[in-house]
Amino acid sequence: MNILLAVDNSPHSQVAVDVVLSRTWPEDATFKVFCAVERRQPIFAVMQRDEAEAFLNKALAAAKEFTQEIADQLSERFPGCKALAEAQFGDSKEIILEASKWADLIVVGSHGRHGVARLFLGSVSQNILLHGHCSTLIARYQHAHTGSPSFDNDILVALDDTKDSKNAMDWILNLPWNDDARFTLLSVIAVPDDIQASGVDALYAQAESIEIDRLRDSATKLLEDYANQLEEKIGIGKVNIELREGQPVDAILSMANAMEAGLIVMGSRQRGHLKRFFMGSVSQEVVLHAPCPVEVVKLKS
Repeated sequence: MNILLAVDNSPHSQVAVDVVLSRTWPEDATFKVFCAVERRQPIFAVMQRDEAEAFLNKALAAAKEFTQEIADQLSERFPGCKALAEAQFGDSKEIILEASKWADLIVVGSHGRHGVARLFLGSVSQNILLHGHCSTLIARYQHAHTGSPSFDNDILVALDDTKDSKNAMDWILNLPWNDDARFTLLSVIAVPDDIQASGVDALYAQAESIEIDRLRDSATKLLEDYANQLEEKIGIGKVNIELREGQPVDAILSMANAMEAGLIVMGSRQRGHLKRFFMGSVSQEVVLHAPCPVEVVKLKS
């Protein structure tokens, strides 16, 4: 498994490092800690060219130093894995998107607005989510976490009946998890606010009610099947299933807050009839407002 950890020198980048260090990864994983130093024209407007070049070279040297420090931490934490460090001049969006062809997972902080790479949601992170060739983990600390953060104990998995959800579940089944990991599998069904009607509308409402009952049964079976597969891997009693009705973003965020989730996992483009999760709407809203890291699974394109 190839994991690209994109960093800068901001506190929001540090959470990405903490998330990676706290997780369990395959024994043969290869980490690449990467930082882009952007040659911004305003630097040359306020400095002489020689001064600007010296400043940028110093920034690049600093980036190489702290990426190597992070790589050393990864080597110590995961002695069987390979940890590489790389820093270079260039546009962070373009370089990371190109690197996503190599990576199976890219890890970025959610809101880093300082430092040489400026990784922040709405720019680099969102660009990776929308256009990257692999899965993306948007890292943030849990709300009101205390002590050492734990990001792979209480895991919320948002699922529906699509291939993308199956990919997310396969992703989970193929990754190692710590012994304390507990999973909640969630599916959401959209239900009209008011299905009371009369006349012809009552016929439509009755048909809608029958369809909702069918979807409940289908979603329950789906969750039970996935739960059985996961329990075979991590053990009995560590998987809970939840079927909710309502708006998917609200349901996912409400569940994440209620269970104090350490991680949310969901597919990148979920368009099934159980509930339509799709990038640019539900996935993006969850990433923006989640109280914990969000892992958006996308198979290599």
